[in-house]
Amino acid sequence: MIKLFVVKCFRQLSYDKTISSLTEEEAILLSFYDENGQIKLPSGGTLHHFMKYRLGEKGVNEIMMLIGEKILKLSQEKEAKIDSTPLEASRYDKHADYNPHYECKMDKAHITMVGTYPIFMTHTKGLSGDSPELIDHIEALKNMNANLEFYSADGGYDSFLNHSDIWYNLNAKPIISYASNAVINQEGEEERIDHWVNKKWKLGGDIHAPMENKLRFLYEIGRKEQVGMYLRNQNIRDETFDDQYKKRAECEKIHGHIKGTVKFDIRRVRNQSRKLYSLLSFIAYQLLVLTEMQNKVENKNSFGGYF
Repeated sequence: MIKLFVVKCFRQLSYDKTISSLTEEEAILLSFYDENGQIKLPSGGTLHHFMKYRLGEKGVNEIMMLIGEKILKLSQEKEAKIDSTPLEASRYDKHADYNPHYECKMDKAHITMVGTYPIFMTHTKGLSGDSPELIDHIEALKNMNANLEFYSADGGYDSFLNHSDIWYNLNAKPIISYASNAVINQEGEEERIDHWVNKKWKLGGDIHAPMENKLRFLYEIGRKEQVGMYLRNQNIRDETFDDQYKKRAECEKIHGHIKGTVKFDIRRVRNQSRKLYSLLSFIAYQLLVLTEMQNKVENKNSFGGYF
């Protein structure tokens, strides 16, 4: 059924039209035949019921995690990136927010990619902030045992907490864009780090420990923002930061490719079903990517020959 839903998403047809579009060969490849070899196709209603009620949001999220974990195991990429993209709604939609930046009514998809591979997604309303979504993505990557070196994000995610959360939970360097007028924060300097480690010696602070150990200690006793200040200071001083951040430009390209491959908007979708169907479209794209990786297709994210 899930493979059939991928076909539906790729062909961008209704449930009934997806079923009627299948050839006999495709039905056999999808294993829709009985013990006598007779083709037995499900109805459009059966497919809809399975996806919406049997799987539901909980099941879809679990599938997304499983696929993301498999992609990570097959990928050699060490750089993750997060960005949001609009899920456009009809201009007459009374449930969708109007976002003045994108100049349309919309919801948002927040997507984490590793290299060009989509790993995890969350769905929010169109005016929701980007930054609060980051912790869910960090937790997801942590649960997938992601082995990363960098995690990039734009200025919408710039906060001291986000810097420290990425570094502590993923053991990755946060590459988060900072404002042009950003300054070195004195509380994040090594002298102040040592001051607070020494001040908390009764809790186990060791001023002679390596800097990484000091930062972990401060994070664990609740001084997460100070750790983030130190990490952002390092980025401001890092002459290679801009080159590292440029790699994040792939986000918009892949978001556009997702929208060109599957239905990735909320037009003509009921308000209560929007999160489910955006997630379903996302995992359909993930499955296409995973299929390519498992079959060692060299040209990444190219699905023109499918279906």
